[in-house]
Amino acid sequence: MGKIKASLLMGTTVTAFLGGCAPVTYYPQTAQYPYWNHTVPGAYQGYQGEPKPYLASYNTQGTPQPAYSQQYQPFSQQAEPADAPARRALLAKAHQALGVRYTYGGETPREGFDCSGLTQYIYKNAQGINLPRTALEQSKASRTISFEEMRPGDLIFFRTSGSTINHVGIYIGRGDFINAASGGGKVTIDSLSKTYWQQRLVKFGAFLA
Repeated sequence: MGKIKASLLMGTTVTAFLGGCAPVTYYPQTAQYPYWNHTVPGAYQGYQGEPKPYLASYNTQGTPQPAYSQQYQPFSQQAEPADAPARRALLAKAHQALGVRYTYGGETPREGFDCSGLTQYIYKNAQGINLPRTALEQSKASRTISFEEMRPGDLIFFRTSGSTINHVGIYIGRGDFINAASGGGKVTIDSLSKTYWQQRLVKFGAFLA
């Protein structure tokens, strides 16, 4: 299976959005913005560069699972990277938001979320990290990483329309991410294996070490 590599194409024209997330419309699978160089392997099957199993604490439906899957030998505390607890906290907070309605400009579970309002809320409430408000600002503030470096809790940035980044989701492992998109009407789990997202991916970004 080929490794994933994203072209880091950044537009220069800044479009102002109330919450930094343009409404997401699903188009037929035609390449309008072919930023993706290689096809993503099938979702949930695992592939080279997949995060370590001690971070895969949730299944694809968002149901909490034991921290250490029975199919793996348990990892000792010494074997975990220093940021593993922080990443698990981000995943837990992200899964708690599943089902919250999409609201353009929304920043809380009560009012609803847009894409960057969701990621800002997750990082603030799980780790006390203050992210910028819009998807474009979050992209600029994050450290650019490759797909092989990406781990659960890192962010994925897209350009769904216009000339700048306007959508963001939080990676949860196995090619999946949680996002608030207008097309779904609520916070949901989505997959990078979908052609729609592959064609609109711009950047993988990290705020944790």
